[in-house]
Amino acid sequence: MTQLWHDAGQMLARPWLLELALVAAGMLVGLLLARRLVALLKKAVGRSSGVWDDALLHAAARPLQAFVWFFGLTLIAQLLLEARADAAWIEQVRLTGILLILGWFLIALIRVYSGMACERRRRAGEPADDTYGTVAKVLQACVVVMIGVTVLQTFGIGIGGILTFGGIGGLIVGFAAKDLLENFFGGLMLQMDRPFKTGDWIRSPDRNLEGTVEKIGWRQTLIRTHSKNAIYIPNGLFLTIVIENPGRMSHRMIKEVVGLRYEDLGKMREILKEVEELLRDPEKFDQNMPLLVRFDRFNDSSVDFFVQCYTRIITRSEYTRVKQELLFAIADIVARHGADIAYPTQTMLVKQEPAPEPVGGTDR
Repeated sequence: MTQLWHDAGQMLARPWLLELALVAAGMLVGLLLARRLVALLKKAVGRSSGVWDDALLHAAARPLQAFVWFFGLTLIAQLLLEARADAAWIEQVRLTGILLILGWFLIALIRVYSGMACERRRRAGEPADDTYGTVAKVLQACVVVMIGVTVLQTFGIGIGGILTFGGIGGLIVGFAAKDLLENFFGGLMLQMDRPFKTGDWIRSPDRNLEGTVEKIGWRQTLIRTHSKNAIYIPNGLFLTIVIENPGRMSHRMIKEVVGLRYEDLGKMREILKEVEELLRDPEKFDQNMPLLVRFDRFNDSSVDFFVQCYTRIITRSEYTRVKQELLFAIADIVARHGADIAYPTQTMLVKQEPAPEPVGGTDR
């Protein structure tokens, strides 16, 4: 027993063994402190309504523990190798690991924040927005590029030649993947200009295209038609066509032509006055916009007047309901005045010729 304690004392007398024990103990204490810190922050964040603090906590929990483990293990490896040989490369490995953990944290932070922001919009009843996902992908790509370049420089690899080769290679790939790049930049323009968003109903007068936007990706956009067919449109197409977004209109115009019979021409003035009174309803029609009820033309089989007004109701279902009520009301006014809606008619005039006289005079 005495010999055992003597041998242990001699081993602890070696400086690197003592340092190794201290590093291992420090690593364990660091792990415990990291877990305790995360637990305390969770309680504090639970009382907050912000998104950033939640995202920071969720993104930093695992990378923080990984940092403690990695830093402690590299210190232990350095102590072991310094006792036998040169271990200068350990510093490069340690710096590389720290950079990778930092990149892990930043990518996780971007992903978690994007997901939480989208979830908050969904709970608030707001329409889905692809901007968060798109910006998150761009930022994550930037983090990967920056961390990769920094790691290469850490190992003494110059990036000048890589950039030169990448420029030539990018030119070749650009010619080979012209359509892919066009769709990529088309998606980028959609995210920057925002002509429409997920949930909008759009149409294009240039193409036979109409439907609801379900997803805006980097390469293509998914549109669901009225017949519930899924149409995948390359984003590059949106750079060259006209897109209408009825959901962003300020008003919807109602313009209808009504034809009366020619025998009802004398009743036209009173009918127009009553129809004009219909448009004085401020809940249905905007009184600051033109409200027109005018005798328009003498048609082939009718005398026509037109009705033009504007409503702030832009949803298709409500707009068609308002328009339907207006047309029914006009029909009731016409019927109340004893008039009728004209329909295409033609009048044929038949001319009767006198009967020819018999040849040779009148028969007796």
